[in-house]
Amino acid sequence: MPDDILIMVLSLLSVKEAVLTSILSTRWRFLWCNLKTLNFDSRQALDNIDNDFGFYLSERYKYTKQVNGVIRSYNHPTLHHFRIRFYLTCEYTSVIDEWLKFAVKKKVESLELDLETNQKNYLHNTFNYSFPSRLSDKSTSHILLFPSANLESLKKLYLNSVNVRESVLGELLTKSAHLESISIHGSGYLTHIHVGGRDLKLKHFEIVECPHVVSVYLSDFGIESFTYVGQPIDLHLSGLPNLKNVVMSQGVAGLSNIVFRQISSCASTLQTLSFKIYHPMKFAKLHSICQLANIRKLTLTIVVRRDNCLLDFASLVNVFPNIQTFTIEVRCLL
Repeated sequence: MPDDILIMVLSLLSVKEAVLTSILSTRWRFLWCNLKTLNFDSRQALDNIDNDFGFYLSERYKYTKQVNGVIRSYNHPTLHHFRIRFYLTCEYTSVIDEWLKFAVKKKVESLELDLETNQKNYLHNTFNYSFPSRLSDKSTSHILLFPSANLESLKKLYLNSVNVRESVLGELLTKSAHLESISIHGSGYLTHIHVGGRDLKLKHFEIVECPHVVSVYLSDFGIESFTYVGQPIDLHLSGLPNLKNVVMSQGVAGLSNIVFRQISSCASTLQTLSFKIYHPMKFAKLHSICQLANIRKLTLTIVVRRDNCLLDFASLVNVFPNIQTFTIEVRCLL
């Protein structure tokens, strides 16, 4: 059987299972090194930890040992997708740094650091691993020098429970010429986010549950979708001719005149909107809002109490006259 077929079979296995095939024969010994995806998804270990946190230390040891063993043996020159999924804090900064250097050296295209588990709710985000700076910065003590040429291969970046400073975000956008997608969840450092410039290739931008964000300014680039989940912020969108999809959840701001004003500058291009709404009694009367005639799909997730009335949402018909798909998901608080 040709090696290409065998590699395709290996790609269907977990990393652990794929590496174990190296004991089958001499031919199989390094065949797994041709995999272009290294997905270290520790779903079972995280389930064990969530059920009993006493398993954390032993599972963490096994996980880091596995990742270190694989990357020491991996000898393919490039890597398409590298994913870490385990609960690791700043205590493991030096270990995670080495994993990052490995991925960047392999000219990784898609990088995921998902360092959260349900138990993370018990700790403050100051314990998060901090994404390193590439340049010497007096305000940043954590420096990791990445080869500039290799960062140019990065197209997708997903960070969960990883602290990111505005200066580091700026470096990533500037030095990663092909970066198309950034998702940042649970960062404790971001406050004022400014993303803009016609040279940016960024198409998808997501900020979720970053508690200290105060403002987001997006301007003059080809973004296609934007997601924000968190507390109410000062949001400015301008010069975004390709923006078609917006997902918003701003706490009790929900769906209000303020939120509509924030997205009104992109009314001519938006096609799909999603909102999560808390406390519908705060729902604004939308008679003063201009029509969003290009919206074809609207999704509302509404968190209600038993005594809440949803009749006010009927006024949305006037705001979205050409809507084709309207979905409402209701979640009831006891």
